Amino acid sequence: MNEKVSMEINKAAQVLEMSVEQVEEKYLEICSKNNLDANDDAMLSLSLFRQWFSGAAASLRSPAQQTNSLIKKAKGWFISVDIARNIAEQQNQRILTEWGLASEQTYEEGKVATITVEDDGSFLIKRMHKGEEQSKIISNLPNNHHEVDVDYYIVPLDHVVAYGNQPNDNYGNALPVEQYRMSAMFVGTVDGENEGLYYFSYKGDASKDFIPKTFTTYEFDVILDRNNPNRCYGYQTGTLESLTEVEGEDIDVQNTLMTHCADNVVSLVDLNLYHSNCMNKPYAERFVITDGSVSHINAVPNKNNTRRMVITDLNSDFDYEGGSWAGTTCWIPSNLEIDFGILSNVVVIGRTSQGRNEDGTPSDAMINVSGLFVVDNRGVVAEPFVAEEENLDWF
Repeated sequence: MNEKVSMEINKAAQVLEMSVEQVEEKYLEICSKNNLDANDDAMLSLSLFRQWFSGAAASLRSPAQQTNSLIKKAKGWFISVDIARNIAEQQNQRILTEWGLASEQTYEEGKVATITVEDDGSFLIKRMHKGEEQSKIISNLPNNHHEVDVDYYIVPLDHVVAYGNQPNDNYGNALPVEQYRMSAMFVGTVDGENEGLYYFSYKGDASKDFIPKTFTTYEFDVILDRNNPNRCYGYQTGTLESLTEVEGEDIDVQNTLMTHCADNVVSLVDLNLYHSNCMNKPYAERFVITDGSVSHINAVPNKNNTRRMVITDLNSDFDYEGGSWAGTTCWIPSNLEIDFGILSNVVVIGRTSQGRNEDGTPSDAMINVSGLFVVDNRGVVAEPFVAEEENLDWF
């Protein structure tokens, strides 16, 4: 894809609190609807893309100034919760990588400012701004500075001049060190409308503390996306502060999932095929819902702070001579509680991933779990095992 197009898609994704894949899909949809080639007609396509962005961004800008009519009451239960991660870290790292490969070009494109230390201890900062080099003396280093040589620093910058017809107020400023965003999916209603599946996104420091339990009914405030009625967003601290658990309501989990997410429900034995086929879906829709019996649990967190669980389909045939599939590995994050044991029957929601075997063939698909519901709780709850050094000085 055209480099300029890729750059604008990445920036639009950051502002709209969407994944790059989702925004790229929208760009290709615009091209298709207008009979434009994504590469050959890049400038025409970008013009239409920027118009779409301007409308989509309008509902997200200055949420404190939104009227109460834009804030809606949502009620439902989350089927998937991905805890907040620092999306600024990836953007900063990409610019640092570009600097390492082509420092002069990265500076000329306005992606970094350079800083040198003066004799009196002050700092000389330089940047390219709309094609012109600017410089000034500052007394302190910006927060987001990176030392690339002795007394020589660079600062990653927001280098997008405008989004469509709307100027970027942050153009030329340092990128933040941290910018957190979480995403989730819930089944429920917004403003009392018909029940359905909603994709939810929340950006800012408040998102780090927004960790609702899955399959528990809540009420909370959101802002609906004007262009996508099945998407909604959290706003500043309002959504976090409004989150309230609703007690005494029964949830028919399995039937409701089949009603609203039937295209994502798959049996364990068909998981590899589903993983291949779902690559053609929009990113937000590439989740999977499956169920199985728990055959193994390792409750000790790994370096990614996830625990390993294996689930299997007890009704499937097993070929002892052919070394057939014996279970699916599921990686469970820290926000999901393991309060069940071996032989429990569980429903898991997540995204599939697939590696390679030593001979180069695809390995069995795994599930990165973001939602978990225990249908039948059995066995003894697995406890993390912590190895202790044996005391050999007792004698």
